[in-house]
Amino acid sequence: MPLSMTGHGQASHRFGEFSIDVEIRTVNNRFLKVSTKVSELSLSIEPELESIVREYLKRGTVSLSVRVVSRGGYPSKLVNQSMLSAYIREAKIAAESTNTPFIADFANLLSLPGVLEPQSSTDLPELNEAIRETVRDALKDLHQMRSIEGLSMKSKFIENLKQVREHRHSILQRAPVVISDYQSKLESRVRVAYESRGIGLETVDLLREVTLFCDKTDISEELTRLESHLDQFEKAIESEESQGRRLDFLVQELGRETNTIGSKANDAELSYHVVAIKTILEQIRELVQNVE
Repeated sequence: MPLSMTGHGQASHRFGEFSIDVEIRTVNNRFLKVSTKVSELSLSIEPELESIVREYLKRGTVSLSVRVVSRGGYPSKLVNQSMLSAYIREAKIAAESTNTPFIADFANLLSLPGVLEPQSSTDLPELNEAIRETVRDALKDLHQMRSIEGLSMKSKFIENLKQVREHRHSILQRAPVVISDYQSKLESRVRVAYESRGIGLETVDLLREVTLFCDKTDISEELTRLESHLDQFEKAIESEESQGRRLDFLVQELGRETNTIGSKANDAELSYHVVAIKTILEQIRELVQNVE
């Protein structure tokens, strides 16, 4: 079943004094591109979280947001005491060298580079696992939304394929009539031309002209391949896995066969059905762009 590449998923979890909130947004992309924005408490497992996303998704631009907040006394940042002492020592030296009284301003000192260090959840494996599970839950929520949209796309695909098949059938029925009409018109014109000059018409000459026309306008192979591609497309949307890349390839092949039929069509009615198929294929192509 096709899955939409556009979707949104979220999940929340409480673990002890921590609250975990995860949000995932996806939009169209031919390839898989994952960007993450995580809290300091989950920085240590950020690569793992991206890997989990890649296990679930195949295509699309993915934005993963992970927010972990401590509601208790667990600090999000720790003071690097050695770095703070070094800054104070250097500040004292500078003050003494200029005979300036030294007064420690801890608000400014704490804002200096390297004084405050982010605290991670490295020492809390249970918290890390809770974060991973919350990401998985958000991905499942995303999958549900994308599946609902996928069902809608599948219904549209089925209707589009039915319409293409109807036009293909009309072309299949019309093609022999085009040959027959051409033969009748050619015979009538040539007979009139020959009789006006008192020349007898050889049947073999007429058949040769009709045969040449048939060779140039024969679309039987294109119609066969068109039907084959339609069958493959239908199987792909019925598959358990979403097959966006295969559908993208098949809609290109459907377009190629339709263009060839159009170039060989020497009949207004055939051209009408070709244009109709191209219009439907464009609708299918737009839908395929959003299939994972």
